[in-house]
Amino acid sequence: MHLLTRPAPLKHAALIAVLLSGFAAPAQFARAESPTYNLGEPVIALVPIIKQHEKALKLDAAQQEQFAQWLKTAPAMRKAAEDKLANARLQLRDALMNGMGDTPERQAMIQDIGKQEAALVAMRAGCVDKMHALLGAEKFKDVVALYKASLHKGHAAK
Repeated sequence: MHLLTRPAPLKHAALIAVLLSGFAAPAQFARAESPTYNLGEPVIALVPIIKQHEKALKLDAAQQEQFAQWLKTAPAMRKAAEDKLANARLQLRDALMNGMGDTPERQAMIQDIGKQEAALVAMRAGCVDKMHALLGAEKFKDVVALYKASLHKGHAAK
């Protein structure tokens, strides 16, 4: 059958199905091989899990106080770093949309974004270290299990 001739309706439907299956299979394979991680999500976020399950975790008075103190400063510092990064990305986007070529200035902007991204990941890792020290090994394991369960529900903690 020549593709430029008009096939009978049933043959036409079969031809479309065959052609589409050729496109769908690689797409499905690619999805299966891709990590289930959205780049917009934090690498890990345990604080919302601890806040949600604070009573069930049975934090003692000292742990509750340390956690409350952490909540007074750390989220604001993280938010400020995220805002600074968002602004840097927007500046790069604007420069690219306005035709900025591959210049030393553009490379500097990209390197700055990379450094800020790395700082945010390090900040999250430091938060995990802080929560591990605050909670102790057993409660930390419980929080990690709760976090993993939240990921399986499709609701990664933010």
